[in-house]
Amino acid sequence: MKYMLGAVAVLCGLLLWTGSVSAHHALQAQFDTEKSMTLKGNLARMEWINPHAYFWFNVKDEKGEVKQWGAETVGPAALRQAGFLRGPASLRIGDLYTFEGFAARDGGERIFTTAIHFPDGRKIQLWFGDASGNR
Repeated sequence: MKYMLGAVAVLCGLLLWTGSVSAHHALQAQFDTEKSMTLKGNLARMEWINPHAYFWFNVKDEKGEVKQWGAETVGPAALRQAGFLRGPASLRIGDLYTFEGFAARDGGERIFTTAIHFPDGRKIQLWFGDASGNR
């Protein structure tokens, strides 16, 4: 019985570990590192989660219609290292930001953010990779 419980615990641990490993993806799998884009929009919300942080912002298209875009970027630790603070001290909901990054491969309203321009003119570079997506 003692060995059975140990084997079950090890198996559960392995299953949890493989799930988290497969959850992380290569940048090039979802984003086209050959297709750079720049978008300007009002920040709607943000999530500081691992392995990547997410921002959602509202962008007006050529017709004047507002679409919400998702901006994936580096994780919270890298954001702090780049100069961001969690919460309103660094980014404010409703403010207008410019996002630079790579377009989604599926053509959806998503971008992998490499830099953010603030309303006051500051620019914070988040990704220092080359065009192939390598850091």
